[in-house]
This record gives sequence, C-alpha cells and structure tokens, in this order.
Amino acid sequence: MTVEFGLASGVDAQAFGQPGQRTFRLRLVGEAGQSASLWMEKEQMQALSLALKQMLAQLEYAGEERPGEIEGFPVVAEHDFRIGRMGMGFDPHDSTVVLYLYEIGVEDGDEPALRARLTPAQSAALGAQLDEIIASGRPVCPLCGAPIEAAGHACVRSNGHSDQAIPTEEPDEDES
Repeated sequence: MTVEFGLASGVDAQAFGQPGQRTFRLRLVGEAGQSASLWMEKEQMQALSLALKQMLAQLEYAGEERPGEIEGFPVVAEHDFRIGRMGMGFDPHDSTVVLYLYEIGVEDGDEPALRARLTPAQSAALGAQLDEIIASGRPVCPLCGAPIEAAGHACVRSNGHSDQAIPTEEPDEDES
C-alpha cells in the first residue's frame, strides 16, 4: 500500500555523526501534515541529487535554491523506514517532481511505500542541501575515488605503496 503525501509542505535532508560514520535521512512533511523519516545511504543521496539536477535541467528551471525549513518535525515520524529504491517522475498537470520511495526489501513490481510531490523550487533547494551534506564528508582520492581516512590512504592506483596524501595543487613554475 502506498502512502500518498501529496504536495510536500516541507522537505530536507540531514546527516548525523562524524565523516566516515554518518547516518543520512530525508525528512518529509505532507500536505495533510503527515511526517516521514526516510533513512538512506550516502550513495542514494548522491543519486537523488544528480536525478534532481537532471530533472531541473530538463525543465529549464532557473529559480532560487532556498533551503526548506521544517519546523516542528516530530521526534517520532508517522512513517519511518530505510529506503531501498527510489524513482522519480514529472507531472505536467501541476508541474511537480514526483518521488517514489520504496522500503528496503521490497520486490520489483510492488507499490512504492511512499509517494510525494515537490515543487521545482523545493527540488532545487533539496538538491543544493544534498550536495552540501555530501561535500562535508571525507575527501575523495583523486586517483582511485576512495574516501581518504584521517589516518591516511593507501591508494590502490599507486599499488598501495604510498600512504602520503596526494597533492591537489600544481607546483609553482618558479620552484622547478
């Protein structure tokens, strides 16, 4: 059974914990005041951010990215689950981005656990917020793409021999 949130009155994303050990969630408030805490992986946040950007580019949306504020979100949401799969579409009748969120373990062909609509402005703000959360994590190795831990990084592209940080800046020509 799908829970219909209608047009979301609020949406935001959060990260808890230290980089490398964070937990991520999407918070939604529906038009009738229903609430949902939707837990996800960082990779799912990245995919959602990318999908929102692509959708807004297709719509040629150039509005503001004002962050959404959710005031009075309950400590325990009415709907609280881990997201397994996500889908997204566009409804031309009301110009909204439609999110289809599936609970982890749901089989293909089953109904989504939750469906919510976002305005293009809400979508842009959520995408910007997701990017900010993703960027605040561990730095990524420019050679292999793996996260660089605080203790160092043995890059597989350098055959694991070096645990020195890889410089990101080009040396000055005068220093040659």
